[in-house]
Amino acid sequence: MKIYEKGPAPSARRVSLFLAEKNIEIPRVNVNIGGGENLSDEFAALSLNKKIPVLALNDGTSLCESMAICRYIDAAFPTNNHLFGDTPIAIGQVEMWNRIVELDGLFPAFQAFRNITGIYNDRERCVPAWGEESKQRVIEFLPRLDARLEHSAYTQTT
Repeated sequence: MKIYEKGPAPSARRVSLFLAEKNIEIPRVNVNIGGGENLSDEFAALSLNKKIPVLALNDGTSLCESMAICRYIDAAFPTNNHLFGDTPIAIGQVEMWNRIVELDGLFPAFQAFRNITGIYNDRERCVPAWGEESKQRVIEFLPRLDARLEHSAYTQTT
């Protein structure tokens, strides 16, 4: 089993943090996304969306998308550290907040970064005005997230 990633990328960090909280080590392969390694035919055979992270299983199966990888790891390596919740309401709330953070925070942040910096202008249309709008959406979302996090104590388990 291997994880193909670019360490500092947000989706790869999500998987890394999840693995750390579950105390699971999986070999990593660094993918040069800036150089377009993820756009190669070889990488496309691993990742349906040509993005990182990708979890390659020993049987040749692969999973892309960070949440799919985390769900797989959680089911394949059960522990008492229930990161997706341990009751029906907790499971629902974790999923609800995960989607809110993705849709209202993470995706607009991606759009702001990509469109303002033009980092991938060799492979996508960058619209600086959309980047600025996306940045403003993130700025407006952060107080809502802070207000929610004030009610959640973090307890490190390792």
